[in-house]
Amino acid sequence: MSSPLRAVQIGAGAFCEKFHAPALKRLASEENPRISLQAVCDLDLDRAQQFSREFGYAHVYNDFLRMVTEQKPDLMYCMVQPTATAKVLEKLLPIGIPVFTEKPPGVTVAEAERLAELAEQHKVMNYVAFNRRAMPGLLRLNHWAQENGPIRYIRAEMLRSRRLEPEFGVGTAIHSLDCLRFLGGEVREVETRCHPHTGSAARDYLVRLHFQSRAVADLAVLVDCGLTRETYCVQASNRMMEVSLCEPYSCEFCPNGEWIYQDNTLATATAADADPLVAGGFIGEHNLFLDAVQSGRLPNCCLQDARYSLRLAVAVHQQYSGLLSQFQPEP
Repeated sequence: MSSPLRAVQIGAGAFCEKFHAPALKRLASEENPRISLQAVCDLDLDRAQQFSREFGYAHVYNDFLRMVTEQKPDLMYCMVQPTATAKVLEKLLPIGIPVFTEKPPGVTVAEAERLAELAEQHKVMNYVAFNRRAMPGLLRLNHWAQENGPIRYIRAEMLRSRRLEPEFGVGTAIHSLDCLRFLGGEVREVETRCHPHTGSAARDYLVRLHFQSRAVADLAVLVDCGLTRETYCVQASNRMMEVSLCEPYSCEFCPNGEWIYQDNTLATATAADADPLVAGGFIGEHNLFLDAVQSGRLPNCCLQDARYSLRLAVAVHQQYSGLLSQFQPEP
């Protein structure tokens, strides 16, 4: 039995408190723990101390470089705000210690490219937390698509209520765009239509993707439609599989789970996992990162790949239509 990997964490915000920290605490509390929670760092030292007491971190800091120097960790978790992610990772990646980071990988195409280059240059094992790629239902949808292809069509909906922040396209809709890349492969061309909300900088996005495989996907991102729901559907010849996410990505009264259809029949129906940390992909993505560290094999959800999802999200946010390879982001 191997010793737990020594982990430190940068950032103790609300999202991390609700999802990542409980998942890490569980991994550190198992009979054969995969990690030990050595330290947490936050600019607000009082918050870091409260976080430490709640989740069992051994030490607290408000200087992440000092924390890394003193603790000499095996792993680092970067859980800071999107606008700060690039600046923090630019200092972490040259250290060469495996790092797990929240999405997006920077907020501009240039930042994402720079981080991918640094990760490659320093040969750093890394993982980007696009949690849809670790949700059990979407993992089974991806497997089903590979087994039943070629894929003809993919459809996704990201429905939200009162999500009028102007950066929604890059900050949140990137999850659905990345998931479509996960299911359909590389995107050749994008068509974007935006519907603005009166008196607000918010927009709905209607997106069509053309993949290198010749499959087509449609995505509707509706930011204030009065309902929270997120679904993904893959169609092949005479068969189809659909996945509907559970809370907090869909309202509690929305059906959630997986359905497979063939020959006008419901072939199988599977309920979503009752554990939100499992169903939401949080346990899965942390285990995938630890598997990658222990195997030495770079996961598909890494900075080197995530830059393409960020590029796609920025193109959609800037209402671009055309070949993705020709997209030139606005300053």
